Amino acid sequence: MLDEMGTTISTVQREADEVAAFAEQLAAASQELHASSETVSETAQQLAGGLGQQRTMAETARGESAKAADQAESLRVRAEMMQVDARRLVAAAERGRERVARASQTLRTVGEEVRATASTVVGLSGMSERIGVFAQTIARIARQTHLLALNAAIEAARAEEHGEGFAVVADEVRALAAEAGKSGREVAELVSELRAGIDAAARAMQSGEAKVRDIGEVAAEADAALQELHEGVQLIGDLVNATAEVSRSQAQRLADLAQSLQQVAAISSSSSQSADGAAAASGAQIASMSDLTATSQQLAQLAERLRAGIARFSVLRRDQATAEYRVPRPVQPQAAD
Repeated sequence: MLDEMGTTISTVQREADEVAAFAEQLAAASQELHASSETVSETAQQLAGGLGQQRTMAETARGESAKAADQAESLRVRAEMMQVDARRLVAAAERGRERVARASQTLRTVGEEVRATASTVVGLSGMSERIGVFAQTIARIARQTHLLALNAAIEAARAEEHGEGFAVVADEVRALAAEAGKSGREVAELVSELRAGIDAAARAMQSGEAKVRDIGEVAAEADAALQELHEGVQLIGDLVNATAEVSRSQAQRLADLAQSLQQVAAISSSSSQSADGAAAASGAQIASMSDLTATSQQLAQLAERLRAGIARFSVLRRDQATAEYRVPRPVQPQAAD
């Protein structure tokens, strides 16, 4: 019986040793896990703080991008208004250029007509000179006829009664010569006035031709200037169109950026909440590890007390065995044969 008890005590002591060793390993593991949990908790808290800052920055950036998007939208509206004004200005410049071009063409046509009229007037001046020559010839013939009539009258007076008829003819010729001379003088005066008028008209035509030529040159220069203005306005219109397109694209990109930043802020908020949850879970795990460490320590203490109790029990068992060994055994009586 003592042997069986010793075997049982040995088994219990061995199991107590194993429990104590397991308790020590469990305490060490719980301490390591506690340290790891603290590290994870600190990391989660730092991550939560960083995500909070990131969320704040994302919200700030979203607000700024929203303001920039509003400004870009306002710029887009102004650019579209400028685009409409530029198109209107281009159309007005084109109409002005066409009108000046027509006026320039009209002035060139008028200039050609003035030059043709001046040539005609110059031709009339030559014809008036010829008419003047004819008038001078008529006047000279009238003077000569008058002289002949005078000579005929003198000869008729000499012939007395035989020259009466001749005298009448001489008077008629003299009257005709006087009338022809008067008409010649009137024609000469008219030709002189006509030549003066033609000369004045020629000078006026030449002056008008020069002025029309100058106006034509000015109109051509104005046409060229308006052409350059039209090209400049067209270029400005193209730039305004490009600016409007860039403004529309920028407004769209800023709107997309604001939406993306809003999504980033939402993700950061969710990640921050998850990190806060992880930190809280790590805190709960740390508390559990603390409880586990305390339990393992209590288990180790219990195993130590069990080992001490078994040791005392072993000492008592040895003492009892020694006492039993020293007590003399009673002699059994022998039976009679």
